[in-house]
This record gives sequence, structure tokens and C-alpha cells, in this order.
Amino acid sequence: MSSPPRVLVSGYYGCGNAGDEAMLAGLIEGFRQLAPQAELVVLSGNPAGTTAEHGVMAVPRGLRSTWRQVRMSDLLVSGGGGLLQDVTSWRSPLYYLAVMQFARWARRPAAGTPPVVCIGQSVGPLRRPLIRRLARAVLSGVQVIAVRDGRSRERVRELGLAREVEVTADLAFLLPAPKEDEIAAARRLVGLPEEAGPVAAIALRPSPAEGPRDLASRLGAAIGGACDELGLKPVLLAMQRSQDLGFARLAAAAMPVEAVIAPPMSARQLLALTAGCDLVIGMRLHALIFGALAGVPLVGISYDPKVDGLMEQLGLRAATLLERFDGSALSRSIIETWQRRGEMARSLAGRAERLRAMALRNVALALSALPRQRQ
Repeated sequence: MSSPPRVLVSGYYGCGNAGDEAMLAGLIEGFRQLAPQAELVVLSGNPAGTTAEHGVMAVPRGLRSTWRQVRMSDLLVSGGGGLLQDVTSWRSPLYYLAVMQFARWARRPAAGTPPVVCIGQSVGPLRRPLIRRLARAVLSGVQVIAVRDGRSRERVRELGLAREVEVTADLAFLLPAPKEDEIAAARRLVGLPEEAGPVAAIALRPSPAEGPRDLASRLGAAIGGACDELGLKPVLLAMQRSQDLGFARLAAAAMPVEAVIAPPMSARQLLALTAGCDLVIGMRLHALIFGALAGVPLVGISYDPKVDGLMEQLGLRAATLLERFDGSALSRSIIETWQRRGEMARSLAGRAERLRAMALRNVALALSALPRQRQ
């Protein structure tokens, strides 16, 4: 009887971003459904924290550790998220491309090189010619490419890769729905009593193109004004606390209504809190995904094409683009969404179920790359 397949998972895990932890949790859930025998090993910035939160083996994500782990694995999974883009950093795509290339170099005795799959990813923008060339060279050798939106498929094709690229969905759509006791516990953690009235979960982030104080003030005024008019209590979520917490405080200070800033919470707790709210207003992609999963009406603020891609999948459009921010349009969208919240909640429930099936397709594709005797 052969041993279970050992699957090495590469992504931005253990680095304090709730969205990435949500994708990892979804990936683990998908493997539990389709291949419960698989042994998952996660490359992490905080191995102990990853093991504690997700219940899987985790190892350091440094290149020396990665090389050792690749040579011990039957499959390398790269994903999900925006790993292959050079907007936030040119180092980021180089690291993830290097991890994939390691698998192509790992000649294992009697086993060959482990297959590589890219799943649940957004691709691009890739602005630097050298990184585009490296991406084309490395991606030409992977067994599966599955992206989470149609725009990413076009960007892969623009690299000059004449190969099949399947559009799936974000891995976070595989997260199980939170239970009532989880929702109640998350609300207590934030200090929301049962009689708190309607609540808006708000997930903002700074923009590298604009000073944080000015942007936070404009967002806070527009969102806070609409919440005040509708009688909504704002609760600000810091999805990546190192970036978002200070920005959330600036936005809260600009609101004409008292706002609450949520304490540190895991991805699972944030999903539960979102499910206990009545409206989601988000720049952060996974706050919007949490809203869709919970059937909570949502308003998107686009700072990146991945937000537009998600909104398209949900049959919606962003209220405003950050590069052409319109506070009045944002306030109107919040008010209009609230007025038709019942209709939107029903629509989101159906679309989220379809996206859950598409997200599970990521895992099926990954497993299809395993040699038959290891499946």
C-alpha cells in the first residue's frame, strides 16, 4: 500500500493577512473533501502560528527550507491569491517563481520531479519586462494553471503562453458557513450587544498612490455619513493589521458617527463577525468574499482589478474606483444597497454557491496533476 501523497503548499501564509489565511483554510477544506488522505505541508512565515490556526504541518518559507521540502514532496501547489504581480513588490513574484522553479530542478530518485500547479490565483499586473520573461519561462513548465478571474486568464495569455488556463474562483469560497455560536462569539469579542441594531462591517486599506490621512478622511466621511443616515453602526476590520489598523483609526476619526475597531481576529472569526453584520463595505477582497459567503449585502470599493473581477462574478459593480474616488457615489451606493438588501442577499446566496463549486475545482485540478499511483 503506497503512502499518502505529500503536498507542499506555497503562498503568502503566516504573514498576518486574514485574506491569505482564509484562502489557506479553504484549500485545506477542499483537500479534506476530495483527498483526505493527503499530507499537507505549508510554507509559512510563522510555522507555529499556521499549525495552531489550521492544524497542518508548516515549515519556514525561506528558500533553503523550500528546496529541502520540494525534494520531499509529491506535488507543489502555488496559490492562491495575488502572488504573481509586481505592483506591491518586485521581489514577491521572484520568490514564488523561484519556488516553482525549484520543483522543476528537484530530481528525486525513482520519482522524477514533483508536478507543479498554480491554482486560485490572480495574475498581474506584471510591469517589469524581466519578470514577465521569467514568468513566461516558469509557467510554461507547470502542469495546471487555474486563475480566479477572467482578467487573470487574459494576462496569462498576454505572456505568450499558448496553453489552457481555466477560470475557477477564490479558494476562500470553500470556507464552511459559520455556526450561530461562532457568530455570537465574534460579536461579543467586538463588544456588540444583541440590541446593537444594524451593523456595517467596513474593511479599508491604504493606497500606495495617495497619502493615508487624506484618503482615510474622505472614505470615513463618505461611509460614516451614509451609516449615520441609515442608522448603521460602523465596525472597522483590519484584515492585515500591520497595514490597516492605523488607516482604520484615521477613517473612524473622520466619521460623523461613533465607530468600533475590531480587535485582532483570525480569518474564521472575521468571517463569523461578517455573518453577524447587516452590510459589508469593503476595499479588501476577502471582506467582500466573506460578505458573499454569509449572504450579507455588500458595497465594493475597487483599488485593484481583482476587486472588479470578484464583483463581476457576483453580478455587481464597484461603487467607486480608488483612482477616481467619488465620495458622493460611494454614499449613494451604500444607501441604495441598503434599500434593496433583501434582493441582494438572495442573489448573493445563489452566486456564492456556484463560486464554491468553482473553487473546489481548483483542488480537483491540483489532484489531477499527481501521478496516478499517488492519487
